[in-house]
Amino acid sequence: MTAFPATTRIHDSLDVALARKRVVLWYDAAGEWSESFDSYTGNGVEKRRVEGDEFASKVMIARSPSHQRFLLYIPSEKPDEKDNWLLDLLLAGHEFKADRASLDIQDAGLTLEFRDLAKQHSAFFRSMVRTQKLKEQLRSTDDADSIRLKMMAVLAGVPADIDKLLLHFLSQLETGALDLNDPLVELLSDIDAKGKDSLQLVHPFWQAVNKKFRKPDEPTFSSLRDFVTTFFRSVNPLEKQPLLQPHARVFLSFWKDSLSSRPAFETWSALLAETLQIEAQLADAPDPQLGDDDTFELFDRYTLHRLVQGFEGEEPAGSLLELIRSRRSSTWFEKHRRGYQAIEQAIQLRSLLAVADLNVSSLDHGLQLYTERWWRIDQAYRLCIANLRTYGQPGLMEGLKSWVESHYVNNFLLPLSDRWSDQVAKLTTWSAEALPRQQEFHARFVNPLLSKGQRMFVVISDALRYEAACELAQQFTQGKGWSTQVEALFGSLPSYTQLGMASLLPGAQITINPADATVAIDGQSASGTDNRDKILKAHTNGRAKAIQAEEFLGLNSRTDGRALTKDHDLIVIYHNRIDRVGDKRDTEANTFEAVEQAFEELQAILRKIANLNGSNVVITADHGFLFQQTAVDEGDKAVFPKADALTYKSRRFAFGEEIDPAKGLKVFTAQALGFMGTWSAVFPLSLGRFPIKGSGSRFVHGGPSLQEVVVPVIKLKRERKDDSRLVEVEVLRVPAKVTTGKVPVSLFQREPAGPKVLPISLRLALYAKADGTLLCEPKTLVFDSTAAEPREREQRLELLLSNAAEAYNNQPIELRFERWVAGVNDPVPDPSKTVELKLQWAFGNDFDDF
Repeated sequence: MTAFPATTRIHDSLDVALARKRVVLWYDAAGEWSESFDSYTGNGVEKRRVEGDEFASKVMIARSPSHQRFLLYIPSEKPDEKDNWLLDLLLAGHEFKADRASLDIQDAGLTLEFRDLAKQHSAFFRSMVRTQKLKEQLRSTDDADSIRLKMMAVLAGVPADIDKLLLHFLSQLETGALDLNDPLVELLSDIDAKGKDSLQLVHPFWQAVNKKFRKPDEPTFSSLRDFVTTFFRSVNPLEKQPLLQPHARVFLSFWKDSLSSRPAFETWSALLAETLQIEAQLADAPDPQLGDDDTFELFDRYTLHRLVQGFEGEEPAGSLLELIRSRRSSTWFEKHRRGYQAIEQAIQLRSLLAVADLNVSSLDHGLQLYTERWWRIDQAYRLCIANLRTYGQPGLMEGLKSWVESHYVNNFLLPLSDRWSDQVAKLTTWSAEALPRQQEFHARFVNPLLSKGQRMFVVISDALRYEAACELAQQFTQGKGWSTQVEALFGSLPSYTQLGMASLLPGAQITINPADATVAIDGQSASGTDNRDKILKAHTNGRAKAIQAEEFLGLNSRTDGRALTKDHDLIVIYHNRIDRVGDKRDTEANTFEAVEQAFEELQAILRKIANLNGSNVVITADHGFLFQQTAVDEGDKAVFPKADALTYKSRRFAFGEEIDPAKGLKVFTAQALGFMGTWSAVFPLSLGRFPIKGSGSRFVHGGPSLQEVVVPVIKLKRERKDDSRLVEVEVLRVPAKVTTGKVPVSLFQREPAGPKVLPISLRLALYAKADGTLLCEPKTLVFDSTAAEPREREQRLELLLSNAAEAYNNQPIELRFERWVAGVNDPVPDPSKTVELKLQWAFGNDFDDF
């Protein structure tokens, strides 16, 4: 074990003293040098600890040989001469004295002017490890206060900064045990058996806190409870007058923006929101302007409440969306993201419905308008409902949810279905000019690439609706390295899985068995993966493979995956998530959640394809679906028609012989649908559902509605390099000289965000150029505007200088930009956007208005 430097020096001094004198006496009233005495091994020196046996020690020395040397350690005060039994030895020998404080400051590399500091905080220097760590941090410019701060930092294991020390202690303190265990007191004090604190760093800590945070004439802090209560009162924007210096808001940003400190912030914020009765303050305030303040989670709850009220009160979309945008940088936004997104999609739905012209002049006209614009209404409804269900909070969202359900069904789904059905009712054959037939899929999207000798992956996702495919394609282009193009096919009728899957396979003739709705291609059954694999192999000389998504994802890319791509030019992957969930009465309510799960699984499939060096991919579906979250209206229940025999029944179609036409129904012969046979198929028009016992009614397919028969095709091409990039942001306006406590900044997003131009989150703050001291509360802005109009992409804010700026008046300061990166604790600096300013501020006038 390495000796403590002070101990080594003491041993050397003892050697010198014992070389001159036969007897050396060492009085140590505090007993602090006991270990140094025990570890001393002087050559030819006999050590003796004298504790009440002074006379015996004196006799022992008198009878010893004259050459024998003695070190007497006496752990008590030196008595007066008249009471000292060892006075003659003391007068003839040498009294050794160890000055602990002087030794300590030498060990730490300090000068003698800090001897009183070492003496005051003697317990700190008892540890060689602590002393060495302090020595490594010391600078020639340090004064006593900065040295004490570094001592606290060594004890806490954090940088020597009062803010970081506060964060450390607040993170350790349990809110429910404020008066029991104070980690600050435990760490910065060392109480001995006599009740004396030999560390004495608690008071200097609070002195530093008070100096940085307290306003003149305000009470000083002496406990964490006192500080944290005053702190939250001061940073509460509902309070009329802040109790602390402006630096409190800088500290707030440190606390809530740090991933390691944020849990403690959230706990304390919740406790103080209740203590300070923030909810009552919000209720009493006539029109609280919270902006982007996120001191309390209640601010986001209140904002959501205001948004719902504003939506129900038909406030303009622009003001509501701006309010949502103002909360994007909130600490609590992610927790309430689903709530904000639900409201945002409800606003989108309202705006789309307001301008929607649902007239359908022809079948082709309806197909054209649906693929151009109407699908967005289905998407906005789905996203709103999915977010509402995930977010919960029915008490808050019930009115908005009711509006969305009612207006989607009554103002879009029903009128559009009625007008579309009027065109379907006129048809004599199931055909259209606006879109290619689903049976042309293989000829249009597969054969051209195979004929060029290119490998191709086809992913068929059961019930992937057109609107969902459009969203999925957008996700694929956002930094994923794929180019995408969405097209549409005119789905086969009836729009059910067996027929839809068969329509995507090569072959000359599709036949349907009207007894059980099974499908064959050129006499080969098309039911199940194995049969589809046979059909594919027959048309590719064995160079095709049909595989289920679960099996494909389970392949080892280096072994099984390589073998798959080596032996096959066409790999068709069958994926089933949406239909598996939606087509069951017990789970149909989870249809929109299943769409989100399908997106995740399809992205995983695409990553796997990329790992196998796949570059040509097509994602399509067998059919779409009709869905509404609320129960189907009684008026949408259809009645089966009269017929010689209905051989197969489903919610949206039935097969049979000699089916009589009836109001609200459409009958097609097999030939009118493009198939052989004497059977016919009957379909309820509009939103009608046939009564099928035991099946669900909210999720249906098989019928001729636009949502069921517009089949998406996503064409994906792997790009050699990802050419997506972040949006560019430039500073429009910032003052060259800062003459007040408020610094206005105007920023411009140079181009709209899009598939290849990705949003960015930037944090802005003012720093002292000299030493990098933060001089204001940082602000985070999200640049994700898709607006084509440039002025709509400008964002403005004010940065409010803290009291720390007083030390840098008439000096250059910097406006710095930092970019938030997923998975990184702190934002990444962007030096290219740093702007230098000159601080010239008469400080006395502004802080009261902070």
